[in-house]
Amino acid sequence: MPWTKSDYPDSMKNLPEAVRDKAIDIANALLEEKHMDDGIAIATAISRAKDWAANRDLETERPDASEITDVKQHGEDRYVVPHEKEWAIKVEGEAKVEKVFHTKKDAVRQARREARSVNGSLTIQQKNGKVEKRISYNPRKTAVKQS
Repeated sequence: MPWTKSDYPDSMKNLPEAVRDKAIDIANALLEEKHMDDGIAIATAISRAKDWAANRDLETERPDASEITDVKQHGEDRYVVPHEKEWAIKVEGEAKVEKVFHTKKDAVRQARREARSVNGSLTIQQKNGKVEKRISYNPRKTAVKQS
């Protein structure tokens, strides 16, 4: 079934107009030339249209109201990570560690203080690098704890 600019799949409704039009063209071509299943043609067309738009510096997604208001409302996050044979605190976005401690307990204690003071979150890693626990100190959001 060929689609038009006024009759297109629901999955294309939130695309910017230029991207949606390109996706419709691509989907119609895939259906006609490749005899693809509708679902696969739609997904492929959307992906290719977004690539097309990105290569032309066009907007690939329409901003959703919930995305606009879902802004990080806290400070820099802290991470307790293994560092050689000790433990260190890293700050979000920094390449180097901030402080090094002999014990994990001391590193966690200091990282908690810092995360609380900047309304950030704390991620504690195990010795093998896997995440052990995450704690949010964001006052606008209830703390999320994982064990």
